[in-house]
Amino acid sequence: MVYTSSSIYRSEQLMKSNSARSKEYYRLIRIKPDDYSYTVGKHRYVLKFESIVPRNGMSVAIIQMNGSSTDWKNATKLDWSPDPTIGKVLCWCNENKQKTFDKIYCLNLWSYADPHPRGLRGKENAELNHAVNDRWIAKICKNVDYVIVAHGDCNGVDSTVLKERKKQLYKLLQGCNLYHVGDLTKKGSNPRHGRGWNGSPSLNLL
Repeated sequence: MVYTSSSIYRSEQLMKSNSARSKEYYRLIRIKPDDYSYTVGKHRYVLKFESIVPRNGMSVAIIQMNGSSTDWKNATKLDWSPDPTIGKVLCWCNENKQKTFDKIYCLNLWSYADPHPRGLRGKENAELNHAVNDRWIAKICKNVDYVIVAHGDCNGVDSTVLKERKKQLYKLLQGCNLYHVGDLTKKGSNPRHGRGWNGSPSLNLL
């Protein structure tokens, strides 16, 4: 078998972690409010990423469960550190064969930041979500090419809290064409969370 330089490069890329590869594809962009410092219990509303090498691609808003640990390593040098889920999502945005995405907004069903779902257990929507989060969702989703819902089953959150919050979210998204990635979850028929975007899942209408 003859190994070309391009095939070797592809193999090396696949061996890299999603987090490492995502930083080669996208940069974290400062927007107001631009305090991205990560703390459990802090509320985070939006992360914006743009392609390092623009490809005349589209814009997309991706609504997951809640903020995790993506953070600036050195804000002065614009160096950042993606959490594993953000890394996987950004890799999918770059590598999927259906659409090219140059501008990505990562939003959340709840603004409360914690990488562990158990951290949300026992909390009501009033504690898990700030009203300003809804304003960000409404503003961004009305101005992007695609809206992908990806909150998953939200294990660890009380079912009545989830049901109420989903109702609020879909009201905010009225008038938007909604998409999901891969199959719906088997447990709750919910749009699959980004951490479950394994392989090369397709983009589908919700």
